[in-house]
Amino acid sequence: MLQYLCARTSAKASSALIVQPEQLSMMAGHLPRLTRLVDRNRLFRKRIVRVCVDEAHFIYTAGSDLYGLPAFRPAWGKLGELRVKLGKNVVFQALSGTQPEHIKRTLIKHLLFNEGELCHIKLSSNRPNTVYATHPIIGDPSDYRNIDFLVPEHFPVDLQLPKTLVFHDNIEECTSAAIHINNRLPQRLRNKEIVRHYHGGMSKQYLTEVYEEFSKSDSSCSIVSSNSLSIPT
Repeated sequence: MLQYLCARTSAKASSALIVQPEQLSMMAGHLPRLTRLVDRNRLFRKRIVRVCVDEAHFIYTAGSDLYGLPAFRPAWGKLGELRVKLGKNVVFQALSGTQPEHIKRTLIKHLLFNEGELCHIKLSSNRPNTVYATHPIIGDPSDYRNIDFLVPEHFPVDLQLPKTLVFHDNIEECTSAAIHINNRLPQRLRNKEIVRHYHGGMSKQYLTEVYEEFSKSDSSCSIVSSNSLSIPT
């Protein structure tokens, strides 16, 4: 890996590297190869002009000691060391959809931001094609009567259910909810792949099939019950 990056650096072939914080600081007494490259290869270091820290709230939630417990991913809390190594001319960005004031203060401290020069951009997650609503839960989420509204009790013959994603906390609820929703359909429509479950325990072939079918506007797959919606690769 180290030799590969050095060769790519010399050829100016790489414009971006996607890395984990654990690759950028000492771990268990050892320096990862990328850390050694940053430390020892002046040419490589010189070509770094921007560092984008995605999901930056992990600096607080995973990289800080909290509630009497040590950080479970301490490398997140060491990103300030990288900034010192790279120098003040390298631009750092902290990107996150979770920045309440106490987390923002932590990011400023750990990433050594100068508050006088800090540019804070806050964008709304509102979209013109998105409507927010709340639906009261009776009992707990494992009572699947709470999602009966997804399939109307009186189902018109020509009704096309809207594309709907239902997220659950675990695989068991994901699967059981899909069965429940399927059984809410009229008998003629049950087990016709209108409702699918989707989770990491399924094969890549199955996940790809469901993902592609759900993405089509004219497919019969209308409701996906999932505990995540990662794209199969």
